[in-house]
Amino acid sequence: MVSRKLIRFLTCAGFEASVVHEPEQVAENLDGVDLFVSDAFDGDLMVESVTARPNLRGILMTAEPINRTLRYCIEHEQISNVLARKDFESTPAGWELLMIARRLIKPNEAGPSFAHYLNWGFGGFQQKVPTTPGRDKAVEKVQQFISHLGVPKRVADMFGEVTHEMLMNAMYDAPVDAQGTAIYAQDRKAILNLRESEQPTLRLASDGTKLALSVVDPFGRLQRKHVFAGLARGLAGGEMDRSHGGAGLGMVVCHNATIGMFFDVVKGKRTEVTGIFDLDMNQREFRSHAKSLHYFEG
Repeated sequence: MVSRKLIRFLTCAGFEASVVHEPEQVAENLDGVDLFVSDAFDGDLMVESVTARPNLRGILMTAEPINRTLRYCIEHEQISNVLARKDFESTPAGWELLMIARRLIKPNEAGPSFAHYLNWGFGGFQQKVPTTPGRDKAVEKVQQFISHLGVPKRVADMFGEVTHEMLMNAMYDAPVDAQGTAIYAQDRKAILNLRESEQPTLRLASDGTKLALSVVDPFGRLQRKHVFAGLARGLAGGEMDRSHGGAGLGMVVCHNATIGMFFDVVKGKRTEVTGIFDLDMNQREFRSHAKSLHYFEG
């Protein structure tokens, strides 16, 4: 059943898809293949396959905590997408798998608009955040919006913290001068009044099922290694890297508060970080559910 659904999703994304059930049959079926999807249990096989084929992209699926999967992504840029699924009898969310697969088959196309994360008819807001007091007001606005949805207070509090972390990274760590030197990272307690060209954009919206939050900065400094290696260190309890525009403590905070994180980087131009929360999950389901992680660079 899982294989049939995966075939259906990948076909709709534009692939001619087929299933190989035995690991020893994979190598003989990879000639001319663009995308290899497997469970994280077969991560070693995935690494072996992408190492031998530089043009092959890999997607790992997992029903377990993501820290067991990150090691495959850290050293292999061809594996930059981890799809969560509820259990081993379930596929990843259809909208997510389709979005990721379609972006991989057409990498030169622009990334999804914020609306693509949500169902038709969503509501929310978007605003620039120019100052440190404005950051605090934005956090309050996020919490108020979520509270009006009638969800538990913990969700509003959790996303208030996520908003604060994401804006801190975008406001203090991301900005650089013409020589590429960080402007504000030396003092994250300083009161900022950012120029218009430095200001991040905050977006928050919900369709009643999902909650989506994104922060966009106009610098594009976040690197792939800081996403995967930084999260791995944080989940392992290691020392966090607070530099490089968002690869510090905020990575772990955002991971723990969402069901999926999306990182879109256009080097030197913009970084967009988006977190998704499932409003239909109770607290117990949320704590046990696997988390997705996606990195794109264009």
